[in-house]
Amino acid sequence: EYERVKPFGEMAARSIGYVFNSGDVKGVGIEGTYDSILSGVEGRRLEQRIAGNFWKPVGSDIDIDPIQGNDIVTTIDINIQDVAHNALLKTLRQNNARHGAAVLMEVETGEILAMSNLMRNSYGHYTENYNFAVGEKTEPGSTIKLASLMIALSDGYVNLNDKFDTGDGTYNIYDFTIRDSKKEGFGRLSVKEIFEMSSNVGVVKIIQKYYSSKPKDFVEKLYRYHLNQPTGIDLMGEPVPYIKYPGDKYWSGVSLLQMAYGYEIQMTPLQILTFYNAIANDGVMVRPKIVKAIYKHGTLVKEF
Repeated sequence: EYERVKPFGEMAARSIGYVFNSGDVKGVGIEGTYDSILSGVEGRRLEQRIAGNFWKPVGSDIDIDPIQGNDIVTTIDINIQDVAHNALLKTLRQNNARHGAAVLMEVETGEILAMSNLMRNSYGHYTENYNFAVGEKTEPGSTIKLASLMIALSDGYVNLNDKFDTGDGTYNIYDFTIRDSKKEGFGRLSVKEIFEMSSNVGVVKIIQKYYSSKPKDFVEKLYRYHLNQPTGIDLMGEPVPYIKYPGDKYWSGVSLLQMAYGYEIQMTPLQILTFYNAIANDGVMVRPKIVKAIYKHGTLVKEF
């Protein structure tokens, strides 16, 4: 009988994935995505049972030789994966968190060098059983502030040294109060400092001032940054981000301002990473990839 052995335990187990024979989905991770390439073709042979309950081959025209599947080379660096896995595990334990994800991507190539996803099970142990980095949409929160400020900067409405008064760290819009993390507030901040301090009030005041009368301009810039599109990573299960548009059913008077600092939006960790990676890569966005090449008996078949 065949038994699967994971030489590195839980490390990247969900990214590597597996196949199964129940339900509509036949597999997950790299193995689920590339099953047709990995599995090969089963052979068939006619045999006759003889005395002693032994079997011997019987030459037949219906015999089919098996075809061995191809090999896949991933982009994962096991040493970096080890560091990412243990750093994530330590942080989850310190915060008693339900789950978390950590991804490290090579800037120029988009190669995923490490992808760790851990969730606490009923026994209190953290295991890899769902790929949150690829498959879980959530509100990105403050990570989206970079996009908001980039829009205002690129449109020429502000520069890094322009000052805005963030006051005592609270700002009331209709019956809604926006708060900063610092209890007494940050006072007057430059645009650069608003980003450094991650001031919710500062970002909201900038976006309200210049885009409240034309929210479509703001949202269409988010679309232009491809934030409404999946990354297209070579793994199954990536959802389409949710970024609402003015006039949509759930658009409200505070939607623009909520979106400015990362709410009423849903993206996966990998989609956010891909956006940040494009900035690190001098404005060139690259598609994340976790498979580097396909080999057959040591011979290169395809390189990605």
